[in-house]
Amino acid sequence: MDLDEEDLQSLNETNDTQSGFAEPESLDVIVPLSVIYAIIFVTGILGNISTCVVIGRNRSMHTATNFYLFSLAISDLLLLICGLPLEVHRLWNPLSYPLGEALCITVGLISETSANATVLTITAFTVERYIAICRPFMSHKMSKLSRAVRYIIAIWICALCSAVPQAMQFGVVSYKENGQTISACTVKGHGVHQVFVISSFVFFVAPMSLITVLYALIGLKLHTSRVLHPVKKSSVESGDRPNGTPRYRNGASQRRVIRMLVAVALSFFLCWAPFHVQRLIAIYGKNLEHPTDTFYKVYIVLTYVSGVLYFLSTSINPFLYNIMSNKFRNAFKMTLSMWCSRRDSTRLERTYSALLAQRQRAAPRAVQRPRLLRRLSTASSQLCVAPPRAQSINRRNLSVVDEEIESHWLWKQRMTDASDSLTSPRSISNSSLHELDPELSGEELATYLYQVNCNIGGKT
Repeated sequence: MDLDEEDLQSLNETNDTQSGFAEPESLDVIVPLSVIYAIIFVTGILGNISTCVVIGRNRSMHTATNFYLFSLAISDLLLLICGLPLEVHRLWNPLSYPLGEALCITVGLISETSANATVLTITAFTVERYIAICRPFMSHKMSKLSRAVRYIIAIWICALCSAVPQAMQFGVVSYKENGQTISACTVKGHGVHQVFVISSFVFFVAPMSLITVLYALIGLKLHTSRVLHPVKKSSVESGDRPNGTPRYRNGASQRRVIRMLVAVALSFFLCWAPFHVQRLIAIYGKNLEHPTDTFYKVYIVLTYVSGVLYFLSTSINPFLYNIMSNKFRNAFKMTLSMWCSRRDSTRLERTYSALLAQRQRAAPRAVQRPRLLRRLSTASSQLCVAPPRAQSINRRNLSVVDEEIESHWLWKQRMTDASDSLTSPRSISNSSLHELDPELSGEELATYLYQVNCNIGGKT
């Protein structure tokens, strides 16, 4: 679809919330924005991946609330991966779109789905908090893991279905200017006003209103609840604190919780309000008969600010909902320590194996003797010292001893296989069975080795 420059500039861009500007910005704008986007991308990727790993690797974190946070981290990761690289490319190369028509629609669908899922997940998480604090009896029924999983699946299905009408409006539009073809992934359908207006109401106005009301009720409940009031410690614990010091400091706890609630609600508003305002201005602004230069300047500034805040929401969500939690920090430290200890043990095992192989190569070749006899003679040298006359005994007795030893061990092996199984409490692991020869009990082994040494030494 070929459009002239005026029509293209009046169209709204895709999920990046940008218009199809044909003129590249100056480096004074591009470089700071690129640095900000790079910081957002790195912190967002690390924060959301850490959230997924900590919740996935720690069974103590498998709760309904954390499942919502896991879903939120997934949607934020999709937003970052699908949207931010293309936004940086648009800053440096505004005259061309690197992907084709199909990928333009696909990326738009994924980004819109992720954005919708993020908003719905935050709303569901807020409802979960409200029920847990203000409706504790209902929380026992509503906070089951199976129910939370069903809600999360329903959230993603609803987000996908609501993103399809928006994604179908996307496409690559182009026009020629001074012999150069300029293309952009933007909205090219007609009658899109209702779609984006409904989207702004369903995925911003309604969730923002609900979140504000619920957090206000939570704050009121915590303010009047006995949980945050001073509570005397029990008689057992009061000995540690003279004069029965209150267990909770009402003022500090109340202020900390209220600050958290205000921060969550305010961050949601600041990150998503400019995005929807810019989108609506892009749609309805083209109907203005004589837009002023001030209008265009304000719109351009709003476009860049909304883009930064749009992606910033994916980076601050892990901090607001996870990293500020003591339980999450402890689980993160545990996961990190387990990972570091596993790496250290692997490195130590490799070093030990290398040293052992080097020692075996450097050691002189020993006299070739049966492995079992060599092990027994080495272990039994501490039990019985052969008398001097044993050194003059002919080697003919060694073959007899070898046959006796081998027959005895084969008999013990058959008896062990017939009596014990791997599933019995006395059995050992499969790895131990592969690495060790069949063993006797400590008392039987000591007695038998003593007899073997005595036979070798010439005793009867």
